[in-house]
Amino acid sequence: MDEFKEKEFEIISDILNGQRELYRKLVDKYAPMVFSIVNKFVDRQDDREELAQQIFVKAYERLDSFNMKSKFSSWLYRLAQNHCLDYAKNIRRSNKEFSEMETGELESKMKVEEQPDEEIESQEQKVMLEQALATITPIYAEAFLMKYRDNMSYKAMAKRLDAKEGALKVRVHRARKELQGYMKDYNISI
Repeated sequence: MDEFKEKEFEIISDILNGQRELYRKLVDKYAPMVFSIVNKFVDRQDDREELAQQIFVKAYERLDSFNMKSKFSSWLYRLAQNHCLDYAKNIRRSNKEFSEMETGELESKMKVEEQPDEEIESQEQKVMLEQALATITPIYAEAFLMKYRDNMSYKAMAKRLDAKEGALKVRVHRARKELQGYMKDYNISI
């Protein structure tokens, strides 16, 4: 078991044993992931916050059902997706925003029920990486994305950005460092 997972399981055990204040750590860590899920379904900030709060309350109430075999993030991700699906179904008839949403569109956003854990974890990692990239220095993030998302050579990047290859290597290196710092701060392992 990796160190991050083990640490998280300890926190969960402590919460279940009465240290309820530790739940805040999980909320702080996974709020960006939950908001990224919620954002797919509601546009208004108030609705997002309410829906995210409902998800965290539900997760807290059901924490004892978490079996500590998979990642907590996978369990929470699935719970959040299912909660959003239930939310959308319940208000769809009376809410214009949802009534206009095509059934296929809604279902495509909520395919989590049919996804294997690896796929869910891959989506979680993608969400967390996007969040981390949003926090680092923009020119470093840009270089990182060109190198790893777009699979560009340093030569091609240099031509497009009108910069020296050496400078771009430094930017990519610094992006990795900042990303590592972000993941360490938020206790994220990818």
